[in-house]
Amino acid sequence: MSGPTPRYREVARLFREDADVVALPATAEELAAAEQALGCRLPDSYRWFQLEFGDVKNGPLDIYSVRTPEPPERNIVGLNFDSRQETYPRLPAHLITFSDNGGGDLLCFDASALRDGECPVVWWDHELDESQRPAPAAASFVDWLEAELHERAAEPKGSLLQVLPRIYLEWIRHWLKNR
Repeated sequence: MSGPTPRYREVARLFREDADVVALPATAEELAAAEQALGCRLPDSYRWFQLEFGDVKNGPLDIYSVRTPEPPERNIVGLNFDSRQETYPRLPAHLITFSDNGGGDLLCFDASALRDGECPVVWWDHELDESQRPAPAAASFVDWLEAELHERAAEPKGSLLQVLPRIYLEWIRHWLKNR
């Protein structure tokens, strides 16, 4: 694996700027251990992400880490083992889940299609059976990450008055009324 591409560096910059990110980078040893446990090579852009960010606190997206977890937390290895053994429909071994939508559907790398260090990102639908064809989500992890960050940036932001805690809003109303 060569170093991060200029495109990855730009997407990583966007990720860092999106929120008050606290990065806990993974080590090369943790990355290698996760790949060995999962029985596949992870995409280069995800590997770079893990070595730069790892387990992200306060991040804009929930991306599973290869870092060794603190109990009761789970990492990418534990979450994939659960998805393959404990849930229905069981996740096939060639799909590696790295995130979810919060409703049970999983974002996965299709490790069977790894080419030139990258593989497609697909959706595994928890409401379908094990014979499903996962729906395409992005051509690669960096493509998915960039699209998610652009989508978040395009979402309407509330005005300052909408995001202030209620007590401040009441104080401002009181001040304006008595001016």
